[in-house]
Amino acid sequence: MLSDPSRAGNGMTLTARLCLALSAGAVFVAALLGLLGADRAAQAQREAAEVSERRFAEQLAERAAPMLERGDLLRLSMLATAGRDLHAARVILLERTGRVVLDTDLVLGDRQLNLLAQTGSFQRVLGDGDTAVRETLVPVRFGGEVLGELRLHTEPYAQAMAFDLGLFGLVLLGGLTLVAVSGLLCHHWASRVRGVTDAMVQLASGHRTGQLPRESGRELFELGQALQELEKGVQDGLHRVVEEFVEMALQVVDGLERRNLVPPGHGTRTARYAMMLADRLDLIPADRRDVELACRLSDIGRAWIRPGLLLQAEFDAADTEVVRQHPVLGAEHLDCLPGLRRIAEVVRHQGERHDGCGLPLGLRNERIPLGSRMLAIASAFDLLTTCGDPSPLSVEDALLQMAEDRGEVYDPWMFDLFAERMRSEPAAEVEDMEPADRSVMILPPGSLPSRVPDPADREGGLDYALGAELEIMLDELPPEERA
Repeated sequence: MLSDPSRAGNGMTLTARLCLALSAGAVFVAALLGLLGADRAAQAQREAAEVSERRFAEQLAERAAPMLERGDLLRLSMLATAGRDLHAARVILLERTGRVVLDTDLVLGDRQLNLLAQTGSFQRVLGDGDTAVRETLVPVRFGGEVLGELRLHTEPYAQAMAFDLGLFGLVLLGGLTLVAVSGLLCHHWASRVRGVTDAMVQLASGHRTGQLPRESGRELFELGQALQELEKGVQDGLHRVVEEFVEMALQVVDGLERRNLVPPGHGTRTARYAMMLADRLDLIPADRRDVELACRLSDIGRAWIRPGLLLQAEFDAADTEVVRQHPVLGAEHLDCLPGLRRIAEVVRHQGERHDGCGLPLGLRNERIPLGSRMLAIASAFDLLTTCGDPSPLSVEDALLQMAEDRGEVYDPWMFDLFAERMRSEPAAEVEDMEPADRSVMILPPGSLPSRVPDPADREGGLDYALGAELEIMLDELPPEERA
């Protein structure tokens, strides 16, 4: 196609936003579980240490029981020292009266204490902060009789780790895997929703939509069917409106030609020349139709210019600028219907120059629409061969004159194709299109000729007042004016 509607995406796509939100959620959950996991790991480590210390204290008390019964302090001292070295703990041994028999730290001496573990072993924490001590109390029994008590003092638990990196990594990996799966599913559905959205945008722009894939799911398939029904109704109505509008526009151009405001037959001949060029370019049928209709409506913008201005013999700078804006005026009115927007684009840029010095936007080279470049060449050739100053030019002379502007006004490659085609078989095709009336027209400075009306052609005393824009649409004059 000559031009396609385009839409620019704003911001992130729905899939990207969903993946970002899920990824943030996965990181948050992993971090939370990492913190909770660290606390659980510390709790498990503390419980394992308590069990290990109690078991060690019980074994130590079992070995110390016969020695305490015999009063073998030397062996008890050796046993306590070994326990201290093996477990990095302070060992205190009490006899049945509560007197301290042995203290590996040599602090208590023979102080008298109360026996607390006669009914069974237990653990407790003494002090707080840096002075906290974990104490394990175990009764010393021999032959079923309680002989004393063994107390084991160890350092406080080590500070629990602040974060469990292993659990964090595992949870994060699982979360990101779910995010990836969700992203694929979301992309799958988003592509189908995007297809429906594109179809609705094309429908709003006046273009036909494509068929939706049948495997896109029941909901989207039903939506696609509803969209197709809507498209059918809108396209039928839009097609009728476009046909009526084009018919009215062609009647406006025909009225301009009958009143000599536009060279008679100019649009038809321009369209035929453009189609010769389209054959060389091998345009697709849709583009051929657009270019042909744009050629026939290329002068419709003159209907919104005062007839008196178009008929006057001399132009000042302001009048010239007004006349040169007729492509923009025509395009603005054609652009009101979506089905004619591509045609309006061709009409709007027919005054552009290949060197970028044209109107209305100063486009250059390939930025000028293809149809506008074709229209400029075909229109100029027709005006030179029908309304040349001081007389219409022959095919060869017109091509030679246009060749002087090759590369400045006209696309050089496209002009060469057109000139080759016209020189190959110009006689029959051109002569069939030449009008019998070959009068010369007076043009605004800087534009191609535009035919001057013959006073004899004017319809019986019709007043071409400056404000009579609508008279160009009349097929016949009222009876009172014909009189």
